Amino acid sequence: MDRRRRIGAALAVAAALPAGPIAEACAILTLKDDTTVLMGNNEDWTEPGVIWFVPGKPGRFGRVNVGFRDDFAQGGMNEQGLAFDAAVVAQVPWEPDPARPTPQNLIEKIMNECATVEQALAYFEAHNCPHLSRSQFLFADATGDSAVVAWLPDSGLSVARIGEADHLLATNTRLRPSGYRCQRFARAEQVLATRRDVSLQTVAAVLESIHQRGPGAFTSYSTVYDLRARRVYVYNLANFDEVVRFDLPHELARKRKTRRMAELFENGPDLSELRREPQRSQYGTAVTLAAEVLERYAGIYSPTAAPEIRLRVLRDGDALLVQNPGQPDARLVPESGVSFRIAPDRGTVTFAVAPDGTVEGLTLHKQIDAFARRVAAIEP
Repeated sequence: MDRRRRIGAALAVAAALPAGPIAEACAILTLKDDTTVLMGNNEDWTEPGVIWFVPGKPGRFGRVNVGFRDDFAQGGMNEQGLAFDAAVVAQVPWEPDPARPTPQNLIEKIMNECATVEQALAYFEAHNCPHLSRSQFLFADATGDSAVVAWLPDSGLSVARIGEADHLLATNTRLRPSGYRCQRFARAEQVLATRRDVSLQTVAAVLESIHQRGPGAFTSYSTVYDLRARRVYVYNLANFDEVVRFDLPHELARKRKTRRMAELFENGPDLSELRREPQRSQYGTAVTLAAEVLERYAGIYSPTAAPEIRLRVLRDGDALLVQNPGQPDARLVPESGVSFRIAPDRGTVTFAVAPDGTVEGLTLHKQIDAFARRVAAIEP
């Protein structure tokens, strides 16, 4: 099958593709308004977490780090109000630029020496970062600036900025080159749409809605940084009923100390019980659309890259069905008025709707984005 036909067939067979690895399921969020800048993170892994404070010294800002027993910072905030966290993504080829230095840990260098996102991005431009082969990073600062930094094999460094938006999200899929977003990303957007306040409670509600559990991975800890107040709030094992607050300047005035997350909390889930729970893979993103909304998407669609292919989209109860002769049907479950997930989670589809309500086409989001134009209605 040539590339054009593969793209067309993908619209119908994406439901047969394997899901991504469950254990790599972190989520990072920045939320801001004119007075407050917050950054939250769920650290999903298979070990309990630790937190440690490193006082500053000449040439190095003091900061709080979170991570695991290996003393490697998975996230943190420095005394200037610059914070970061990382999410694992699919590995891509990466080669160093011989004209640039390659620090042992560029993220560590940034957090030691930078105060703003702008400065951090300049460090990425001036240095090699091998971690970009397998990770993407969200940085945020006290000014409200925020950016997701990733690596694309065809174009190199990729930066997505928050701009004038009130929030920025990152999970385990690069924000480019595809518009695909995992269920956790979609669920986080849904929760944010129902809450308009920039508060600890809002960020915690988002993190709670997308936390992990089960033997493959669980939410080891969650953090929320108040970048202007220089505070960090910590939750353990997705127990959002109990929170511990640290004031960074106060902690940095003391000697360095590493503490296990479990030592900070009086209550909470038992780790062994959490591991015995069924692995979470669904996040309640499905919404209910009126029958007439679903019916308007019914039609014949032709992929731009393979115009000879004809895809039939039909209403199927509270969802849609994509049919392509010779291929398995794909069921599309709505997540908004125009976006659908290929059940259970094998890609997403977005319908293009003109201002007058005319459905112009659909785009499949998976490894790449593929557009199909609506060419006809379904014959009775």
